[in-house]
Amino acid sequence: MSQFLPYLLVLVCPLTMGVMMWVMMRGKGQQPDPRVAELERQLNDLRSPVANGRQATPSQELADASTADRV
Repeated sequence: MSQFLPYLLVLVCPLTMGVMMWVMMRGKGQQPDPRVAELERQLNDLRSPVANGRQATPSQELADASTADRV
């Protein structure tokens, strides 16, 4: 029995890592938090003008504001 103790100690780490990975993978099917979904939607809303190349620079925004005051 004492011959197996060193082998058991060597196998404990990989076995526990495998169990932890299995437990973490089981949680993938759960519903996401609604707060996370809302933040992702807001992030996509903020990224869409940038992705389309329509991001205005601050000087353009000031020029647009001054033009609107003239009308």
